[in-house]
Amino acid sequence: MIAMEATIFTGWIYDHLLPYADKVKVAHPLMLRAIAAAKKNDKIDASKIADCLRCDFLPECHMASTEIRDRRRTLRTRT
Repeated sequence: MIAMEATIFTGWIYDHLLPYADKVKVAHPLMLRAIAAAKKNDKIDASKIADCLRCDFLPECHMASTEIRDRRRTLRTRT
């Protein structure tokens, strides 16, 4: 199982990690910040996400399917 925090490139990373894991969970960044208001760096964030995943307390956000994300990208760039 893989867990990661949502970013601007989440869809791309999600698609590439999906073949390597049974499940890929995407954490909602604002909910994570509300859970543990602490210093912010990559090591602390990774530890926080791993702890939340281990305790089944990860605040997940919805990941649209690849087809829907591709359609949205097309509609966004249409002129």
